[in-house]
Amino acid sequence: MSDTKKQLLKLVIEMFPIVLFFYAYDAKDMESVYLATKVFMVAMVVSMIASKLVFKKIGLILWISGGLVGILGGATIYFHNEIFIKLKPTILYSFFAAALLGGLAFGKFFLKNVFEAGFPPMPDEAWKKLSFRFGLFYIFNAVLNEIIHRNFDFDTWIATKLWLFMPLSLLFMMAQMPMLMKYMDVEEKS
Repeated sequence: MSDTKKQLLKLVIEMFPIVLFFYAYDAKDMESVYLATKVFMVAMVVSMIASKLVFKKIGLILWISGGLVGILGGATIYFHNEIFIKLKPTILYSFFAAALLGGLAFGKFFLKNVFEAGFPPMPDEAWKKLSFRFGLFYIFNAVLNEIIHRNFDFDTWIATKLWLFMPLSLLFMMAQMPMLMKYMDVEEKS
């Protein structure tokens, strides 16, 4: 299987739980958030199993996300309070920001471990810049999630997952392409 197909399949496996959450949630019935959370939790386990079967391992990001979904989803259902599922993105984004920026402080480029298989070889300087940018982007996302979930109703918060955060992530990734292309060109010329 080509690297592109592997990356696409990995994306499908990781997005599967989110898609099912949206499918199970009904904006007309606030109680559906609890059903959607249960579906999300089961789908996350299925996603992790699929990753193990297809790639022979479960990636660190999937482990972390799965753990948070299990803990915060369980709390959402147990306490019958959606605040816990709303906190999951803030905690996840904050963790990623801390890991990336903390890693930079110690000369470690954790993004390199995550993305290196899907990218041509690049110098550490590129991974340093990319890690810093992603760290700041995750801080921005954590703060934005907090602002939205504290100031808007659940339907608005859930809509931002699809109509704000996903497009922002795509735009952010596209905005990194000029820098990445510069470093890929340098690496190919050497």
